[in-house]
Amino acid sequence: MDAKIKDVSVITQVSASEPLLKLANALDWVVIAGLVMPDLKKTERGAWHVGRRLWLRIHLAVMIVRELRKESDRGIEERINQTPVLQVFCGRAILPKWKCPDHTKIEEFRNRLTPDTHKAITDYVLQLAQQLGFTDASWMDVDSTVQQANIAYPSDAGLMKKLSEKVHHVIEFIKDKAQIATSNWAVGIEEIRKQAHGYFFQARNVAIEKRRAVFAQYHATVTRELTPVIEYLSTLTPDQVAALPWHIRATLNQIITHGQSYLADVLHFVQTHTMKAGKILSFHAQAVACIKKGKPGKEHEFGRVFQLGRIGGNFLLVGACNSVRMEDKPSLLPMIMEHRRIFGETHLKQVGTDKGYYTAKNVKELESAGLNADGVQRPSTVKRQLQAEVVKPLRNRRAGTEPLIQHVKLFGLGKSKMKSDATTLASGYRSVTAFNLHQIGRHMAMAA
Repeated sequence: MDAKIKDVSVITQVSASEPLLKLANALDWVVIAGLVMPDLKKTERGAWHVGRRLWLRIHLAVMIVRELRKESDRGIEERINQTPVLQVFCGRAILPKWKCPDHTKIEEFRNRLTPDTHKAITDYVLQLAQQLGFTDASWMDVDSTVQQANIAYPSDAGLMKKLSEKVHHVIEFIKDKAQIATSNWAVGIEEIRKQAHGYFFQARNVAIEKRRAVFAQYHATVTRELTPVIEYLSTLTPDQVAALPWHIRATLNQIITHGQSYLADVLHFVQTHTMKAGKILSFHAQAVACIKKGKPGKEHEFGRVFQLGRIGGNFLLVGACNSVRMEDKPSLLPMIMEHRRIFGETHLKQVGTDKGYYTAKNVKELESAGLNADGVQRPSTVKRQLQAEVVKPLRNRRAGTEPLIQHVKLFGLGKSKMKSDATTLASGYRSVTAFNLHQIGRHMAMAA
């Protein structure tokens, strides 16, 4: 009981019958490497084959197992170093001088891949499921979901205070450390904080007229304090900007790009009490929209829409996100084309959707393509309704899509943890990839 633990060497036998290792053997790593190589060859100087060697097999496996285990970069590095099965999945005993990459390199590799490449990996996993006989691509039920952006609730009161803090931080850094002549520019940040506090903590039963008056005064103060400073920051030369640290440059770019236009858009709200179309919802994320789906407890969601198609075997097909909103009605036919691109022209026989996808044109296009459109739910206002014995089994099948969407949200499609628009979109594709790989593992376990 009193013995102390010392350094020891432990030899562990890892069986190839482990579910995760069976999945590793099912994946064609050469195909996945071929999908990512075009992105890896895009380097600043064009000499992609020069420099430190990149162990592609390790990095690809780490990226996959990170999504499967729903870990952060630091977390997956720690788990791999502690878990023999994960080490073997990532190439130990296959590659010489195996070593788990540092968490910074895990992030760096992942961000070198474009969203289109992550989408291509997702498509390959679906094709693999078909080759293994785990999926039935003869039918597809289409639904949409919102991936929330990594932003706070975009109230104008909060965004104005955030903009003020950014401008104050940048101008104080320039005055103290950058040694650039600032003509004593400064932001009255204490006054802004005081007025923001007064607006945030008003009584709930205060009259709307008084609330609006306080907000208008708050906006006037922010505009008066920030406008001359933003105009000065816009006059900095490229050499002066390049001498600043990267995080100050990033904040400065947000201020110059969006600062004055945002304050003008808020002024439009102060004068008309209506939001101006196109007003930004975040300074660091631009591919964000306010989505209203009418769901209980989710009156407003801020992010982007993903179109998902459930196919036999409980796998999910994700459509290419060509816009932030991805409206349901215009997205139905592109989802059909996406299915045919992945599985071939002749596999799909029947399509199911909720009434949000219904238009007479969509039904006509599906029928002209030789597809059974009985699964497309008709709104009650449509005269031509289908028989209950036809609709009920299709409706019951379509109800199975929502649980799968909730599962894929747990893999990362819920609220993004990424900071940029491109990485947020890529994380949505990766979450669908991880869900489908998880499903392949389940089917392998059941088949064993």
